[in-house]
Amino acid sequence: MDSFFNKIESEIEDYITKEVDISDGVKFSQYKLNKRISLYQNQVYPKGKVDSQGDYKYWFDIINPRVNSEIKNIDFDTKDVSVYSDGKNDALAILLTNLELSKWFKDNNKGEEFNDDIEDFSSWGNIVWKKVKEGYEKVDLRNFYVLNQSAKTLDESDVIERHLLSQSDLRAKAGTWENVEEVIKTCGNKTFSKTEKSSKTDSSSPFYEIYERNGEISEKELNSLNEKEGGSEEKYVLAKVIIAGLKKGEKGGKYVLFAEEIDKKPYKEAHRGKYEGRWFRKGLYEILFDCQTRANQIGNNLAKGLEWASKTIFRSSDTLIIQNALTDMRSGDIIKAKELAQVEVRMQGFDQLIADWNRNIQVADALANSFEVVSGESMPSGTPFRLGALMNQNANKLFDFLREKLAIALSDVIYEWILPKVMSKIKGQEVIKLTGSAEHLEEYYKMAAKAWYIDNLLLFPPHSTEEGEALIKMKTEEMKRDKKAMLKVERGFWDNFKPRAKVVITGENVNLLSELESLYSFIQLETDPVRRTALVEIAMKKKGIDITALPKSPPQPLPIPQTAKQPANQGQPVLTS
Repeated sequence: MDSFFNKIESEIEDYITKEVDISDGVKFSQYKLNKRISLYQNQVYPKGKVDSQGDYKYWFDIINPRVNSEIKNIDFDTKDVSVYSDGKNDALAILLTNLELSKWFKDNNKGEEFNDDIEDFSSWGNIVWKKVKEGYEKVDLRNFYVLNQSAKTLDESDVIERHLLSQSDLRAKAGTWENVEEVIKTCGNKTFSKTEKSSKTDSSSPFYEIYERNGEISEKELNSLNEKEGGSEEKYVLAKVIIAGLKKGEKGGKYVLFAEEIDKKPYKEAHRGKYEGRWFRKGLYEILFDCQTRANQIGNNLAKGLEWASKTIFRSSDTLIIQNALTDMRSGDIIKAKELAQVEVRMQGFDQLIADWNRNIQVADALANSFEVVSGESMPSGTPFRLGALMNQNANKLFDFLREKLAIALSDVIYEWILPKVMSKIKGQEVIKLTGSAEHLEEYYKMAAKAWYIDNLLLFPPHSTEEGEALIKMKTEEMKRDKKAMLKVERGFWDNFKPRAKVVITGENVNLLSELESLYSFIQLETDPVRRTALVEIAMKKKGIDITALPKSPPQPLPIPQTAKQPANQGQPVLTS
């Protein structure tokens, strides 16, 4: 067991102190990069705000405005997440699922988390979600150690997470983790650090440093952690291991809290940039490192130069002249001097620095796709309106692509981790509570009865369509009378729905906007009122609008066909003279 603790200590130390080759002659350290991003994010110079001459160093932030511009253009919220299905009989199931999903988002405050996700995605360039009991949570990348830093995905690397838990957090795990009380007694510390190497901060209550490793270990190591004998040293399995008391010098011992084999790692990931030989992709902070550094240099050079250029200095060959015109003279005094002239102290190279600043800003705009048309600034005078619209359309294609990269990963998170939980919460007796309508409950009975009919279709003898509809109607009435019967069918009904369901964010995966535009075109062209109404209803369903609750005009009576006109005197007696 001690060898495993030493192994994790060695892995963490190598991650922090060593660099890896991601290509020939290219060294990389994810830990050092994260540290530098944090400095730039907080606008802090590595050696402080004062230079060697004692002058203050200003920070001219050109990154955050571009990050904010990208966040604004990528923006999506919980209202943009919906469940979609191509199944013809899934209309009510989609409605109920979307209502429960919206409720889950609200109850778990996911709207604010979505905003944080987009900010990290744009600025850091990477985001990782982790499955937890309540749903999912975002991983802190500063305490997330990807041991194989050249991996393309997390499936190719072992991962270590560092957690800081309070005593109440730790006690809440008592039913799942082992040795909780021992850790509470011996491993608490009233100082904590935000990251592995950051300075410690005092705390009035104890904190506990916990390490979680998700990766491959030998079968023998896993058995040893669970205090079992046997297992092969050559056979490796995927396992989750959680330990406490790892750091050297802790007053307590080292404890295994959890160690079990798992089927797959509990992570989903999204990356802004492309793979360049390392798992940690580039975000806007890293992309604009050089531009920000150069902006600070130019800005501080201008500040120093203008400080000297703002001084007023005189020269004179007369030794008896006053030393300081500001302190030695009063208003109205007359100067008697052979020669007196002002010294020209205009800053040299000012124009070149301004030109270099403008060039640097243009490079930053190109790298971050933050041109005037994107950021909302006024276009240069004389720009044709149509040209501005085309420029805006082309610039936003990148944001559509970035939104798609983020949305596809988040869709998988919701589909795999949240959708089953949401559907399991929907019960027949909660349909009225969700929709506020008894009509939906009636429709729900009908759909559950149809699901029962389809599941048992092969058990029925050959029958006609009318007989099938009669069976469905009979089952519907039975479920209305017997709530238990309805709940039995309900489980199968949702199982059949889930494989057809898709989680859609801003139209990704099924290109919802494109489909709606196509439907709109056909609606305009269609002249038959029945087909036109059907197309409108299809479009409304795709947008999640419940058409069953909308009022409908009563059916019109069919027109009576007219017979052939008879002669006016047909059937009338004919008078003769």
